[in-house]
Amino acid sequence: MNKKSLVIIMQFNFFLLALTGCCRSSEDVWDDTKTAGRHMGRGVRTLAGKHGDSRQVRCREDFMNCREYEEDDFYTSAYSGLEFEAFPDQDYGRDVALAEPRYHPQKQRIEPGMSKQLPGIEDFTDPRYDVELRTVFQTVYFPYNSGLIKGKVNMDRLRTIAAYMQKHPDTYLFVEGHCDERGAEAYNLALGAKRSNSVRELLIKEGVRPERIFTVSYGKERPADSGHNEESWSKNRRAEFKIFNSDS
Repeated sequence: MNKKSLVIIMQFNFFLLALTGCCRSSEDVWDDTKTAGRHMGRGVRTLAGKHGDSRQVRCREDFMNCREYEEDDFYTSAYSGLEFEAFPDQDYGRDVALAEPRYHPQKQRIEPGMSKQLPGIEDFTDPRYDVELRTVFQTVYFPYNSGLIKGKVNMDRLRTIAAYMQKHPDTYLFVEGHCDERGAEAYNLALGAKRSNSVRELLIKEGVRPERIFTVSYGKERPADSGHNEESWSKNRRAEFKIFNSDS
């Protein structure tokens, strides 16, 4: 085979390859169009801060059947006061008009000590010194190294408190978390906070409005029993209560 024939054969092969590449079905073209549209839509959602969960794609069918983003995929509880106002319609050509954030101040929550209506914790009273209230606001006890509320006795006590709070809407409650003497101070402060918050969460589930319950942790600073044995320690792993009535 001479050199001229070889050149002709090579040119013919290139022509066949080019022809094969151009002969694509309408279905292939439609798949590519959908794929491009899908990527463009995800890119716009990403610019808006909306991201979905990652998933492993093992084949073409997995990729083509990927779930599109839903409106409920984006949660914004921490930024409820931040709204976005779009620019007016204008001719931007190929430029993208981004939203401009506008902040609207939220109503400030009243905390103890911030107003005469609700004083600081030092003005909350100990219900154990009241003949009637001492039977309502009874101490809740916890297992060692735990913030879990266990036992029927503890549950009954908290339901009694919740029932009282619902009948007396002007009553505010401080839940104090305490620990025994074992462990580091910082650790016990965190554990005391976990205990007081566990009580608060259960009272809320029982129907008490969350803005009427406050928590504080004293760690191991205020033991109920100064002993150094398990009997004393079990009395110190507790949650106690202070109350304030705003209509009195």
